Amino acid sequence: MTPDTGQPELAVVIPAWNERENLELLLPALRETLDGLGLYWEIIVADGGSHDGTVEAAGRRGARVIQQRDRGYGAALTEGIQASRAAYVVTMDADLSHRPIFIEDLWKHREEAEVLVASRYVPGGESRTHWFRRLCSRILNVVYTRLLSLPLHDISSGFRLYRRDILEGLRLQARDFDILEEILIKIYSQGFQVRELPFRYLSRGTGRTHARFLRFGWAYLRTLVRMWQLRNSVASADYDHRAFDSVIPLQRYWQRARHRREWDEG
Repeated sequence: MTPDTGQPELAVVIPAWNERENLELLLPALRETLDGLGLYWEIIVADGGSHDGTVEAAGRRGARVIQQRDRGYGAALTEGIQASRAAYVVTMDADLSHRPIFIEDLWKHREEAEVLVASRYVPGGESRTHWFRRLCSRILNVVYTRLLSLPLHDISSGFRLYRRDILEGLRLQARDFDILEEILIKIYSQGFQVRELPFRYLSRGTGRTHARFLRFGWAYLRTLVRMWQLRNSVASADYDHRAFDSVIPLQRYWQRARHRREWDEG
């Protein structure tokens, strides 16, 4: 424990639902990685009502387990983050697709941006999953980043390091996996720096994925509409710059006309 604050410097938040076998492998490796960083840390497992011994397995291996109040991945993620006061927060999956050793890279680069993303789609990154999942993921990321004018490649990666203070006050509506897009887009739209680090994403360990593409498709669409409204409003920090050269004729005309009026009045 840090002697001056008594608070962890780094918290690792892991949403989990029936992931006992995977957590039994993940948590010892994660503890070893965190010990190697030489700082005070904590692991928080946000459990979504598991019935396979996940809670007991996580507790035996040094994690603090919280029972999420609301349903869904988004609720597990936000409630897990809220449970810690650490200055930095890493979020990762419980299914062994995120190797703990990569936290060393995230921690090493923590001063370079407010958010660091383990990215599958920058040079050096890779996704070793079923071809259909890769295809859906790439389509999702291309649609979001192109329509919302984001200079990012992997906004659906859940393996991230956040400077915790930038998460304070975020008003989030998403409750499923689309919360990953909402968090990152809102942070970026506030003018904070986001950096992607190349990462190799592996297939899950045991068990089946909890993502249901057709079921969550509507949620992704609703979030896309809300984020499009945000990105095309003055609440977005880079709105003026983007609107001046917007692909939307009316928006481009309005923004350039406004600039001409300000220039003439100045």
